[in-house]
Amino acid sequence: MLDEIIDVRKNPNVAVSDDQRWVTGANGNKHARRTTKGWELCVLWKDKSTSWVPLKDLKEGNPVQVAEFAVANGIANEPAFAWWINEALRKRDRIISAVKTRYLKRTHKFGIQMPKTVQEALDIDRETGTDFWRKAIEKEMKNVELYA
Repeated sequence: MLDEIIDVRKNPNVAVSDDQRWVTGANGNKHARRTTKGWELCVLWKDKSTSWVPLKDLKEGNPVQVAEFAVANGIANEPAFAWWINEALRKRDRIISAVKTRYLKRTHKFGIQMPKTVQEALDIDRETGTDFWRKAIEKEMKNVELYA
């Protein structure tokens, strides 16, 4: 399990240079060369070990983390990153937006009003004349105390 990306290295003998970034197709159109050759990322794993992993392997399994690392370290414009990073970050933003929308739309579940905050839960109890949400909050807090 990946914990964090901690370093990057480039093999200049293998990696695509800026002057080799573009390829001209059979129809004469130029497009970006789609390769990640020559790049490796140093990964810190959950078991606290580290290893160098080729960019092609890491970008397939963890595209968002790799893209965010590249942007944070100023290598997003390198030919090995530039052709795919923007799409990975757009996909991340679309997923987050969809989850937020879904979360905010859900107000009831099985006919029971679902609060978004503790205060809203206590307001529901007051309006309905019950104490179900207060008891649920107390029960959850006891469970948290057991594992703290």
